Amino acid sequence: MSGGGAEGCGPAALDYAARGWSVVPLRPGDKRPLIAWEALQEHAASAETVGKWYDRWPDANVGIVTGAISHLVVLDVDPKHGGAESLERLEREHGPLADTVESISGGGGRHLYFRHPGSEVSNRAGLRPGLDLRGDGGYIVAPPSVHPNGRRYAWRDGCSPAEREPAAMPFWLLDPHGVRAGRRLADWRSLVREGVPEGERNSTVASLTGHLLWHEVDPEIALELMLGWNRLRCRPPLDDDEVAQVVRNIAHLHEKRD
Repeated sequence: MSGGGAEGCGPAALDYAARGWSVVPLRPGDKRPLIAWEALQEHAASAETVGKWYDRWPDANVGIVTGAISHLVVLDVDPKHGGAESLERLEREHGPLADTVESISGGGGRHLYFRHPGSEVSNRAGLRPGLDLRGDGGYIVAPPSVHPNGRRYAWRDGCSPAEREPAAMPFWLLDPHGVRAGRRLADWRSLVREGVPEGERNSTVASLTGHLLWHEVDPEIALELMLGWNRLRCRPPLDDDEVAQVVRNIAHLHEKRD
């Protein structure tokens, strides 16, 4: 297999596939997929298929499908639109991010790779100015792809997937409303009283669980509280097992951050 040679993305694509990441070939020098990629959100391509893609398109860029399929969520920081300042403010509010896998985009931005928490993580554009989240149903352009401006994406020194594992995802990235504005006590009270509709249930259970744990509520008590809140306030309620899984995931993230 040619894989596009030493400068192509073929070898990297095979390495990502071997890591269990779902690979998608992208147009050369571009961010758009070369193939219909929706099925790759559910079933990752085999190494044989990935090899055939890069034999056929040796100059293709490489993308990684984010979400549960690859066990990845990626925070996209665009400094040209205020992303660096937004991330700095978030870290002042919530504490510094853990060291994790990180790449530098061809456009000079940062891509921070985190472990998927297990419950659904939707793509979120504009968490704050210059910050986007790539989760279930998304993909990210990966090194050594070529940006439309001609520069390559590259792993930050010491932060490649060969050198470290993705860190646990901070629970506050699951809560786009809190990330946008930071929740006041009145906002939490209103949320608990009013509940949420379908489409916001998982992320809100995660956010409320994180809020409880950061206030040193025992995880077992948090679970019982979230089961009751879900049954009373979610429209319609989630299955108890799904709520329990979300709570376990957030408790695990919280434990990792301690």
